[in-house]
Amino acid sequence: MKRVVLGLMPLLMLAGCDKVASDGYTFERAETVNTDMRLTVVVHPSETDLRRHLPRGGVVEQGSELMAFAVLRKGQCEVHTVDARVTYAPEWMGHELAHCIYGRWHK
Repeated sequence: MKRVVLGLMPLLMLAGCDKVASDGYTFERAETVNTDMRLTVVVHPSETDLRRHLPRGGVVEQGSELMAFAVLRKGQCEVHTVDARVTYAPEWMGHELAHCIYGRWHK
């Protein structure tokens, strides 16, 4: 597991404006808007390792793929994802970044 701390502005420039995304989710409503935070990215070597680090109470539907999740704390966001060299799925990383910015915006 590798941790990388990134500046937020380069990532914000990659964010799109579409309401329906390629990950199949629709943006419902912003819980908050966080634009000034410390972002930490934790890269996992496999989906199995990622699942092992899912916080207590984190829910993944039976049989569903898990490629990323975010942990939000005041002024901080930690995005966990499977290493892109294993499975390249940038839409998952962008989805979790949206949680860092807008909080829990979907059910």
